[in-house]
Amino acid sequence: MTALTDNSLRHFTDHIAGQGHALAGATIAATGAMGCGLGEACVRISAARLEAAGQQAASQQAAARLAEIRRQLMDLSDEDGAAITSFEATQDGGTALQDRLCHMPVEMGIRSAEAATLLQAFRPLVRGVQDDLEMAITLLQGAVRASCLLLDSNLRLWPESVLQVKYEPALAELRARAVTVKPAKQVRGAGTGHP
Repeated sequence: MTALTDNSLRHFTDHIAGQGHALAGATIAATGAMGCGLGEACVRISAARLEAAGQQAASQQAAARLAEIRRQLMDLSDEDGAAITSFEATQDGGTALQDRLCHMPVEMGIRSAEAATLLQAFRPLVRGVQDDLEMAITLLQGAVRASCLLLDSNLRLWPESVLQVKYEPALAELRARAVTVKPAKQVRGAGTGHP
């Protein structure tokens, strides 16, 4: 079976738009992956422009971790898309599937927040692509916030106590992580640019 993310972006968005159920999780994870990809490009471009060997090594490590997170988010996009499609087809995936559909937004949010934190820490080393880095952080911030909404929605849909006890603390942690992601509000203007 072809994974959703194996297709072109046009096919991916057409597929999402044409479903009888919303593929929010798959969309959120893909958005995080795109933010990671843009951030990874910014790190690699900057690494080529840095002179100090230590800075280049730090850049390479950051780029490698971003690539890993990007792959994890793409996998989550595929898994969530398949899981919600299966759930919608049966309207009863059982507690195990509900648990997984609650856990995936947590993973998406944690991965997206980690990528944003890496990019925020990289700000002093960015060269020539400062604005693009902020755009990547903004995409990742959106993915973290959307992950919070998705988990909150799932807990509303499935009010089982076992899920509430397990995922309310995770939701609180995700919301706390979302607050730490701080892209620039704008990139022009004295004193209002990059944080």
